[in-house]
Amino acid sequence: MLQVLRMSHLFSELEDRSLNEIASASALMKCEPGDTLFFEGDPAHALFIVGSGRVKVFKMSPDGKEQILMIADPGDSFGEAAMFSGRRFPASATALEKTEVLMVNREKFLGILKRDPNLAFNMIARLSELLHKLTRLVEGLSLTDVTTRLARYLLDLTPDSVEGGFTVTLSEKKSVLASKLGTIPETLSRSLARLSRERIINVDGGRIDILDMDRLKSLIDRNR
Repeated sequence: MLQVLRMSHLFSELEDRSLNEIASASALMKCEPGDTLFFEGDPAHALFIVGSGRVKVFKMSPDGKEQILMIADPGDSFGEAAMFSGRRFPASATALEKTEVLMVNREKFLGILKRDPNLAFNMIARLSELLHKLTRLVEGLSLTDVTTRLARYLLDLTPDSVEGGFTVTLSEKKSVLASKLGTIPETLSRSLARLSRERIINVDGGRIDILDMDRLKSLIDRNR
């Protein structure tokens, strides 16, 4: 458990004394692909840290449409905001692959938090980061089309220093990426095909070669 805490973005800078306290309030869960950690509406009894594998955090609309809020990779945490509210999880979480997750008990963790100001500052920073990401997600879904969202996604995977071409390898299935972009696989495929026809990208399975970085960036600039 200490190894997972040390690799987490939330707790990695804490002293061993604090990490040991948090470990004593935690339990390690092993999940198979498709296992659900919690459903939307469940009591928010814990926060979670991914040790290995990947977890999808998502909401379902009344008509059954899925919107991915985040893909949690090793070191990522989720469930913090709901845990602090002490109410219910506003989304569901499911393992995408064989996964180990550290579950930190809410009541025990809040007791530790009261005694450790460094941990409190870390939590504030993490919640601010989550708010920024969710604000950007809402803006993207409401103000841009799918092709623009795809362009932004590809550019987010590209180092800032890159000026020419660059290759992106998708780490998720296209069905998962479509949900993350707030669309369906067929619409995503049409956007990929459009960018390919215009020679902005080249698609080969899960590999996407960015051929024209300037034109890809211009798609985003036009929609600001």
